[in-house]
Amino acid sequence: MSTRYILNFLQQLQQHNSKAWMDAHREEYLQAKTYFQEAVGYLIAQLQLFDPALHGITVQESVFRINKNDFSKKGEAPYKGHFGAGISPGGRHSPYPNYVLLLEPGKSRIGGGIRKPSTKQLELIREEIDYSPGVLRQLLEEPTFKATFGELRDDMRKQPPKGFDKTHPELELLKHNGFQVLHYFRDEEVTAPDFLDRLPPMFRQVKPLHDFLNTSLTEL
Repeated sequence: MSTRYILNFLQQLQQHNSKAWMDAHREEYLQAKTYFQEAVGYLIAQLQLFDPALHGITVQESVFRINKNDFSKKGEAPYKGHFGAGISPGGRHSPYPNYVLLLEPGKSRIGGGIRKPSTKQLELIREEIDYSPGVLRQLLEEPTFKATFGELRDDMRKQPPKGFDKTHPELELLKHNGFQVLHYFRDEEVTAPDFLDRLPPMFRQVKPLHDFLNTSLTEL
């Protein structure tokens, strides 16, 4: 798979983001898309080795469309500036945690967790944090995980969620409106020959977080 080809195509797309340009460069788009799908297929196979919940998941279920929402504002660029995939039981729109891969010039990244949980999801996750104090904190502070992914990358409430006191020992975690972690890559890392081989061990570090979140969401 040529990650360099993908980034070069996306850089051009960002500069000429229009349907006319895309129509004129359809072959380049299809080649870049094929390379990305090959990468996602490789990752799915590797992730299945340590996350059996992903067995049966396909590339088609995991890759996001490059088109923006059909109801985008008039005059807005019609295409995203990245290729993205969310690998999860049930596919990219599953309510369960996703292993995420996004390739974008200057902003390529991988991640895990749940970015924008629904009200019900958020309620269940907060209940699990309350029922199992310290468990999520311990996962997030595991040294190797923290060195790779740092802190949760989501908005936080200013006040305690309804039903939780400001003295709760896990108040800072309860304030989170999402539970996603990310790791960014420089372009030279993405285009290096070993880029894809670096990803499965990093994704494996996310598995305990996914296990915690999946336990929270068993009532969905």
